[in-house]
Amino acid sequence: MKYESAKSGILIFLIALSLLLYYLLWTDQGGNIEAVDSGSTMEQERIGATKEIGQVVKPDRIYQHMEGDHYGTVSVEELNSLVDLLKQFSFDSFQNISSEVENVSQFMENRTNSIELRFPGDVPFGIYKNILGMEGDNSFDFDTIILSYTLNAENKAAVYFISQSNKRVYETSIVAQDVEKLEAFKKHVKEAESAYLTYFAYRPNDQYLIYLPKEKVEVNKYKYFTRKIESIRLKRALFSNPSIAQKEIYSNWEEYTDDSGLLRIYKDTHVVSFFKPSGITNELNNQNHIISNSIELMNQRGGWINNYLYVGNDDDTRVTFRLYNTNGMPVFNLTTQISDIRLDWENSIAQRLFTNNLVIINTNTPFDFSKETVSSGQDVLLYFQNNKKVKQEKIQNIVLGYNMQVDSQSIVSLQPTWFYQYDNKWYQLSSDGTGGNVDGLE
Repeated sequence: MKYESAKSGILIFLIALSLLLYYLLWTDQGGNIEAVDSGSTMEQERIGATKEIGQVVKPDRIYQHMEGDHYGTVSVEELNSLVDLLKQFSFDSFQNISSEVENVSQFMENRTNSIELRFPGDVPFGIYKNILGMEGDNSFDFDTIILSYTLNAENKAAVYFISQSNKRVYETSIVAQDVEKLEAFKKHVKEAESAYLTYFAYRPNDQYLIYLPKEKVEVNKYKYFTRKIESIRLKRALFSNPSIAQKEIYSNWEEYTDDSGLLRIYKDTHVVSFFKPSGITNELNNQNHIISNSIELMNQRGGWINNYLYVGNDDDTRVTFRLYNTNGMPVFNLTTQISDIRLDWENSIAQRLFTNNLVIINTNTPFDFSKETVSSGQDVLLYFQNNKKVKQEKIQNIVLGYNMQVDSQSIVSLQPTWFYQYDNKWYQLSSDGTGGNVDGLE
């Protein structure tokens, strides 16, 4: 009897001990190594939405050129409506007229009586022709589409696909019936509650044409609540086999590693870096352009968090997507660059992903916003004229966007600010012309 009681006591003790050890292992009480997930494999987790190419590769500005005046808008609704209309058009074959254009910026400014779409980065025609349902195997990039309202002798209107960075101009045309549909967009320009502002043209060199608002602009500034994406969810989204990735915690970051990859999440800056020397797997493994592959890879590796647009492709080595607010304005953080998603490629293989772990909550209803008046385009030009450090021939773009800051409670503040692209790098407008943290002009 005593023997049976002792045996039962030992059995109960062993069961309790095993449960305690299992609990400690599962909750990672030790703090340094995350327990290996049960089972040999674990499915990857989706933490955001999947998107089609046309939802990410989009224009971000419209300019209307009418009777010698220029009107512009970043209205998302207006842009979507115009792109949807272009999908209905029939385009003729393309001709490369670049050799006939000595000065690209002057050529663009001379396209009066037209409507113009600007993209935030060079777009391969091979990608966008599928979005518009166009034909042709032309291999060129563009950042601007200009559609003329004026009919020629053949009762057609010219359309130009232009790359300012490459000084390339390709011409096609649309029929009169399409021009009639396009004319409807003129009606929005001068309505009482129009989304359009009056702009003027600025040519810093013979390559780039920039439009700036004539008057001071009243813009909303915002504050948003955010939530952090848990590190274990990022692990499950990014690793091909999350179950074998192990966790370590350091003072300023935590990281996961498996036999061929490193995921690092920085606590203070919210930067997420995923490096895989052998390449981040793209299940389709297709031979499309790396922009298409980058979008598909993001779809497969957890999906899209917040609203991003494609903004650049650096010689097929880095594809960049930038956060855009719901009012159509780009968002910058030039310190940590957490407003961007970047994919680094080498030999057609994606090896490194930079992103962040913040989800902006209720983008349509910020918890705080107010109006702020921002300097006019004329004031911006005066700034450059008075700044001897800035060489105007190196200016590529000037845009009104948001400076994004994150406080200790992970609240995101968006402050309207002027930014300029100078010698392939973005700067925030400041008194010394080198960037800095000064809003507006001094």
